[in-house]
Amino acid sequence: METSLIEQLDKSRYDFLKWATIGWTIWSGTYILTELMSIPDSILSWTRLLGWCILIISSIRFLKLKRELNWDRKMKEALEGELHKFNLQKSFRNGYFVVIGITLLFFGLSLYLTISALLITKVTLYFGILAVLISKIIYNRD
Repeated sequence: METSLIEQLDKSRYDFLKWATIGWTIWSGTYILTELMSIPDSILSWTRLLGWCILIISSIRFLKLKRELNWDRKMKEALEGELHKFNLQKSFRNGYFVVIGITLLFFGLSLYLTISALLITKVTLYFGILAVLISKIIYNRD
């Protein structure tokens, strides 16, 4: 089945988001795990490297997509139309509410437990960005 160039570019954007989410989950997740448990440095280094490589490769693919869209204004307008902007706005709104929710959760827990500020920062950042990425993947599918 033949697909149009817009459909191909949209699939490229979806693939970028999918792989960026996987890379972010692996790379940033290891920093949270080190706060919670003891993991051998060799395993940790290779896992971080894998996640970082996935994240960098997906970022390069994103830059390539942006470059292609900057060459063709009509294609850019078709791909980044009102629906895309609306879904992007909803994704950031979801990330905002996740950050507020996690902050409230840690605030409540801090009344009963002593929690490292570094752990709170890492977890909040991790889940905030993850919520934006996952929301964008879901909204991009629709």
